[in-house]
Amino acid sequence: MNAKPLDGIRVLDLTWVYAGPFATMMLSDLGADVIKVEGPPFGDWTRVVPPLENGHSGYFYMLNRRKKSIALDLKEEKGQEVFMRLVERSDVVAENFKAGILDRLGIGYERARQVNPRIIYGSINGFGSSGPYSDMPCVDPIAQAMGGLMSMTGFEGQSPLKTGPAVADSLSGLYLAVGILTALRQRDRTGVGERVEVSMMDSVFSVLEEAVIRTSMTGDSLPARGNTDPLGAPWDAFETSDGRWTMVCNLDPRRFVEVYRLIGRGDIADEYGGMDGASIEKRSGDLPKLNQIFADWARTRTAEELQQVLSEMSIPNGVVKEVPELLEDPQLVDRNMVVDIDHAKLGKVKTFNLPIKFFSGEMGIQRGENPPDPELGQDTAELLEKLLGVGDEEIDQLRKQKVIWR
Repeated sequence: MNAKPLDGIRVLDLTWVYAGPFATMMLSDLGADVIKVEGPPFGDWTRVVPPLENGHSGYFYMLNRRKKSIALDLKEEKGQEVFMRLVERSDVVAENFKAGILDRLGIGYERARQVNPRIIYGSINGFGSSGPYSDMPCVDPIAQAMGGLMSMTGFEGQSPLKTGPAVADSLSGLYLAVGILTALRQRDRTGVGERVEVSMMDSVFSVLEEAVIRTSMTGDSLPARGNTDPLGAPWDAFETSDGRWTMVCNLDPRRFVEVYRLIGRGDIADEYGGMDGASIEKRSGDLPKLNQIFADWARTRTAEELQQVLSEMSIPNGVVKEVPELLEDPQLVDRNMVVDIDHAKLGKVKTFNLPIKFFSGEMGIQRGENPPDPELGQDTAELLEKLLGVGDEEIDQLRKQKVIWR
């Protein structure tokens, strides 16, 4: 399949760092023409974020493959005029500035829809454009903290923990991509654009699983519970004889009985077995004890042996893997999730692919493909000429006025 679902969709990408570029990266992988609009003094901040090779950022490449770049100063009135001419000829604007900044500049949604009633204007910000927190600055750990995730991560009685990767950024990026795609579909029916907003705090709160409904029903706040779950046993990360760790998640009361008999603890199987609510509560109440018993046995087996035994019993389990292993993982390689790139400046590197798989054709990076990321402002003159009909003389004048600043 040569054509991609978003072929013909043009996105003006004002986003920077992670959350917004992650959203527009997905749109680009699905076929959209994504144009980064970068302002002074150095464009997207991640251009200077390590790892660096030959002065080029791998972090920037990771999120901006296949995009184009124009260097335009949107604080200048003339820059805003040029931007609005681009809005007229585009389908989507994406941005992740603090709520209200682009409105104050005069290039927010209200002005955009005046020049293009079909425009989809998508925003990510920390807390949304309404509510008592709307003026607060936000980065990923703040959203994890204020959205409730940190209070549930880590171990009871210890300091709250954020997750390793920036999940608040990732979640809000995913939600923005879904919102933009939904708004495009709505526009197919109505002919009218839409303003789409995603708050990072909202995004985190929306994935707290049963904590929200449970607290509303019982009044109890779920504590941090490490790697365990009160509904399952054994359920934890267990160290094996070869120094590896294996995550085990058993929810099935029948498998509980089988596995504890297998490890020679029929007494535990008899005492704690059962499928009724009282038995589940009893296992939950003594989960540390049950996990410790299983942990003592697991330390006598290698990770491979443990995986084989548990898999034969249909108990979900998996070795805790580190990134060096994942880059060579046969499952990820088979699904083209780990892609080899031969980059002009970074050299031979590996990155992640789009996990959305279309069975009629490959999305994201195809095998053997080396999509570039843009140098700062490399497409400015070409795009202004192609999209706006701006000639060399006007471009030279815009450069002299520092509207085109690079």
